[in-house]
Amino acid sequence: MIFNTINQFNCFLIFLFFGIISCIIYKFFQILFLIKNQKNLKKIIFDTIFYSFLSIFLIFFIIFLNFGKISFSILLAFVLGFLLTKMLTKNLVVFLENKWYTIFNKLFPKGEKHNASKSKKS
Repeated sequence: MIFNTINQFNCFLIFLFFGIISCIIYKFFQILFLIKNQKNLKKIIFDTIFYSFLSIFLIFFIIFLNFGKISFSILLAFVLGFLLTKMLTKNLVVFLENKWYTIFNKLFPKGEKHNASKSKKS
């Protein structure tokens, strides 16, 4: 940047907001794909893919908004936004996860096999 003090607070707020939005997207996909109820391998794969895309977008935003200058305050703002939202939504999302899990289990029961020959016994 030409002047370090110009738009520093604005960039801080933008990256804080980006951290909040990315955590909301993370929680949404976690609920949608029922990640907490999956095996550890699926959780690790999901987290790896999500955090790789997130890091690519973070690098893009640093290049686009801060002219490629990586500063500690911008990274701190992003991590702060992500962690604060993760802590605040931890208890709020439990209800939605349980609701979605029960709906999913009603639509696709695990033990029941759909076989047409068993239902047409004569």
